[in-house]
Amino acid sequence: MRELKNKLTSGKNTKNIQRRKAKSFGYQVLGFGAGGGGGPVCITYDFFVVGGGGGGVSGYGGGGGGGGVHFSYGAPGTAGITKNTDCGAISVQIAAGGTGNSGPGGGTTPYPAGDGGTSIAFKCEPSAITVKGGGGAETRHKSGRAAPNPLGGSGGGGGCYHHCSSTSGGAGSCYGNAGSGAPNYSGPPTARFRSGSGGGACSAATAGGGGGTGEAGAGKPSDIEGPTKNFGCGGIGSGVCNALNGRGNGGNNCAATANQGGGGGRSNVGATGVVYLRFPSSCKPASIAISPSCNTIVTAGSCTVLKFIVSGCVAFE
Repeated sequence: MRELKNKLTSGKNTKNIQRRKAKSFGYQVLGFGAGGGGGPVCITYDFFVVGGGGGGVSGYGGGGGGGGVHFSYGAPGTAGITKNTDCGAISVQIAAGGTGNSGPGGGTTPYPAGDGGTSIAFKCEPSAITVKGGGGAETRHKSGRAAPNPLGGSGGGGGCYHHCSSTSGGAGSCYGNAGSGAPNYSGPPTARFRSGSGGGACSAATAGGGGGTGEAGAGKPSDIEGPTKNFGCGGIGSGVCNALNGRGNGGNNCAATANQGGGGGRSNVGATGVVYLRFPSSCKPASIAISPSCNTIVTAGSCTVLKFIVSGCVAFE
């Protein structure tokens, strides 16, 4: 009777019935979706992708537009991206900021600043998330540049009115807002030399000149890696108060905060972009490596955050 534990007989056929570990696609089922194990892991990433800020222009020029900001983290209507670690490394591209320019004190020759570059999460994949930069500013008597379109950020600021012609800000794209210019004005000289500013991820810039303060557009606040930071802020134009640089991280007489996509102020370059990928630490694979070394893996509460400040990748060995 002991033999019946491992052998069953039915008709003429006799088969051995053995306990086997269930496997699927070459790995144990326990490894799928279970963090800390040796097998592949299915992870849903919340993303936060920021393009490069547009450059600013000195010599009565405007401020650069903030880079585009697109995210699923803190956005209930936007789904994250789900991938299995067995699919291989994830590549990321980080945007450069737009170049600044030094416009002339007079004349009407264009002196445009550069547009911000493009950031991409999950590069070269069907699920790639592409976010372009902000538009560059222009010099006096010239309107600001529109943001790269589609998938771009905010428009750049136009130069001051002075005595020749009004200016306008560049148009924003889907991940930003319009920059501002300077309308016709016949009042005190101080206001006539006040330029427009760059738009921001959360709001358009305020008109310069006699039309307003020239305040830059506000960026998007986020605590995705812990402390709250502002992303995609507009840079201010010439003659605008330094404190009006889009929640404090767009450019003014100083450079915009690096890796937050702010527009450049005056002749400063726009800020570089950034990419964050966030997921629950309970899903963290046993082996994970991010490169190059200036990119980091951050713990934020119960979540793990992959922070890319330069182009690179994350691999699961």
